[in-house]
Amino acid sequence: MRGLIGKILGYFGSSQELHIKRNVITYGVCVIIATVLWFLNALNKEYTTEISYPIKYTELPKGKLLVSEPPKEMTLTIKAHGFALLRYSISTSFLPIVLNVNSLLDKKDLLEYTINTSEIKDRITDIQLISIKPESITFKFSRFESKRVPVIPRVEYTLKRQYMLKNDISVTPDHVDISGPASILDTLKAVYTEPLSLKDLSKDVTKTVRFEDIYGTQINENDAKIKIEVERFTESKKTIPLVVKNLPDSLLIRLFPHAIDVTFDVGLSRYEVVSDTSFSFYVDYTQIKNNPAALKIQIERSPRHIKDLVFTPETVEYLIEKKK
Repeated sequence: MRGLIGKILGYFGSSQELHIKRNVITYGVCVIIATVLWFLNALNKEYTTEISYPIKYTELPKGKLLVSEPPKEMTLTIKAHGFALLRYSISTSFLPIVLNVNSLLDKKDLLEYTINTSEIKDRITDIQLISIKPESITFKFSRFESKRVPVIPRVEYTLKRQYMLKNDISVTPDHVDISGPASILDTLKAVYTEPLSLKDLSKDVTKTVRFEDIYGTQINENDAKIKIEVERFTESKKTIPLVVKNLPDSLLIRLFPHAIDVTFDVGLSRYEVVSDTSFSFYVDYTQIKNNPAALKIQIERSPRHIKDLVFTPETVEYLIEKKK
């Protein structure tokens, strides 16, 4: 029997250890009760404190742009018993103060208007509101105007070997109506699409892209279509006679050579279209006043849709004679 009791005491610990544990538990309970009583007593007292709330602005006047930056939060100095403060803080801790701007403006045609924040006092109950910071909020507006401007596509691209653009990159619509404050529209010359990057193009591509944001403005279109047409190209050669400009009627001029060789890359769809008459190269007689050994050749006209134009020679020798 004694052995059995010893085993039991050994399992639960000695009587001294049990006494210590009992005292610790009793002390803990007393501390908890004292804390609760202190907390209840504290909540029964009256306090003055500050509470900050975010502000949310809604219903801005139509046809106007808010150009000022109103405060993002409001600080309330309040007085109330602890219970009321606790209840108020819990019920509103995640709720912003919502200001319907349109309903606060008495004169809708004003571009600048100041409201007193004391107007929100009626929304607060169960507590005494001592003060509000800021005491007033000023709204500055600008009237919207409208303007029609071109659309410019922002495109970066690379082409596969032996490919070139068939036509200029096109965008639809090519013009849009944009509305906003006059201070912005006065200097606005165009709107741009968001950047588009394409690599190794070997066939036509059409992409829908949005417009770059311009703060405070509205565009009558949501997006634009960018079209890129590509085709294979080949090298072509032409021999083009030179023209002399500003030559006096009393003189003759002989050029050596009198024609130049022109090489260029052209798309297959236009290979047969580009002819000798598509080009015009000339020398200007007025260069002779500087007594040069040779005259510089200049381009007067060449087709738009060719690339890598090279002509040789770039200068020609000359001989001047008087007409008989």
